[in-house]
Amino acid sequence: MEPSIRAVIALQPDFDLQSVDLVGCGSTLGNLLRFASSSPKPFRFDVDVVGDTIIFVRRESSPTELIEDVRGYGHTFPESYTTWGPNVRRSVSHQRIIRYEFGGLQFLVRTETDGYIKDSGDSVSNSFASQAPLEDYIGEMNVSSSSPSAMQGLEVKMQGQKVPQEQIFDIKTRAEHNEYNMDDILPRLWLNQTLKFLLAYHSRGLFNQPKVKDVRQLVLDWQKDKSGLLGRFHAVLRRILDVVRDSNEQQLEVSWDGEGPLLITQHVGEARRAFPSDLRGLWENAPDSKPS
Repeated sequence: MEPSIRAVIALQPDFDLQSVDLVGCGSTLGNLLRFASSSPKPFRFDVDVVGDTIIFVRRESSPTELIEDVRGYGHTFPESYTTWGPNVRRSVSHQRIIRYEFGGLQFLVRTETDGYIKDSGDSVSNSFASQAPLEDYIGEMNVSSSSPSAMQGLEVKMQGQKVPQEQIFDIKTRAEHNEYNMDDILPRLWLNQTLKFLLAYHSRGLFNQPKVKDVRQLVLDWQKDKSGLLGRFHAVLRRILDVVRDSNEQQLEVSWDGEGPLLITQHVGEARRAFPSDLRGLWENAPDSKPS
């Protein structure tokens, strides 16, 4: 979470932090969207309060945890069909932060993306309904491949170039006999405001000229068809924000076991802060311009 906000401040020093209602990622918001659709997949994430802004903090799995029976080319395909730019070749991932409004709530959403179309000539609009991207898009940043020390401070480097959101695409791979259901990816594309998608089919690992496609209309159609779901999703978000803001606790936990009600509870044990104290100070001391 800290690199996300420091990247925003580095590129937009006058960014109004207090104008943001919610900071999250594709994972935490995706969990709540699935909850609103009654999809029985348990989840748990932390909540931190900084000023009047609510931060959703993803809970990571253990780095030593093994995922059994994983098949396919989800990792090796991007390595073969995409390449890092010359200034960012030591990077390990590309994270983007986008800003948009949803039902009167101001969001900052962090997401990892798979690639972008270089020198695209497409003239695709950036807007979905009332949503708009960050004015200056977060570009690629150079990340050292060495393991940082627990006592080492975060180092920010300005590297690479700014990549417009309309050039970004996500990737999915499937065997040609296993047709991919676009309903599985459209919620993510909507949350992350991704306009393009690469669906690559293969026969025993051999891909036949995969191409990036513009899926903006598919996302807009999904948004229209799922208006009821999005209304429930907004109600869930609003309820969480109201409960957390009315609480005397600054760190809470949101969880769901796949059935029954969504739980907002106190932490068991020591709570985690989303940001170090100096960054919280910048956030809390920013001029308050949020409308009353």
